[in-house]
This record gives sequence, C-alpha cells and structure tokens, in this order.
Amino acid sequence: MIEPLHIFKPSLRAFGLRCLALFLFTYVMLTPAWPYIGGVAAFVTSVCLSLIYMFVLDDFTDWMRHRNATWTLTPSALIYENPTEYMMPHTLPLTEITAIKRRFFWSLILRLSNGQAITMAYIDKPAQIRTQIQNAMKTAAYT
Repeated sequence: MIEPLHIFKPSLRAFGLRCLALFLFTYVMLTPAWPYIGGVAAFVTSVCLSLIYMFVLDDFTDWMRHRNATWTLTPSALIYENPTEYMMPHTLPLTEITAIKRRFFWSLILRLSNGQAITMAYIDKPAQIRTQIQNAMKTAAYT
C-alpha cells in the first residue's frame, strides 16, 4: 500500500467562513437601504437571507454531502473518497492536473489536461493545500 503524503478533509471552519462571507456580502449590499430601513433591520434581513440561502437553496445539504469526503495525496495521485456517495474512490494522477486555483477561502479548483475541472470543496487553508499538491506534482513529474 502506498503511504499517503497528506489527507485533506472538509472543514466545518471552511463552511462557517463561507456562511459568514455570504452574510457580510448580503449586509454590505443592503447598505443603500440603511437610511430607509435602519441598520438593525438590514442586519436582521441579512441574517434571514443568509439562512434562506443555506437551507432553501441547499448550501447546508451540500455541506452535509461533502463533510465525510477525503482527498488523499500520494506521491503519484490524488484520491477522492466519499462514503455518502454511491461511487468508488476516484484516483486522479497528479500528471493530469494542469492548474490549481484557489476559490475564496474554502475551496480549490483543479484543472485537468482533458479540460475538466474538479472542486475540492470546504477545505481549510486552501493556499497551503495548493502548495502541498503542487510540490507533489513537481516530484511526480521528475519520477
């Protein structure tokens, strides 16, 4: 069995950052309405709209679906496993990854050589994880 270099799991902190960012964005967008509705009403409206987004538009369900997933980084591949999904673990050779982009403070987008994009959702410290994957990619390219 190949020894993993790192194991990445979705983080409740990353989900919380996403929810907080959504709330702050909504609150700032309501800034022009503050003189008419007041700051407290804008705050309450932002909270309500954020909760609607989380529960009605399935952001919370998306978190629940991904919370048990793992991304295992080996010297030659990135392996995705999620016991709540009805699919076998997916192995992604590191040589197929052409670019890694950070998306806000809670996810990474992996661009593949065939044009596909894969999202590593709700991960904590995506900049650090991107560096770890890039270092493994460099090592895999030389072997």
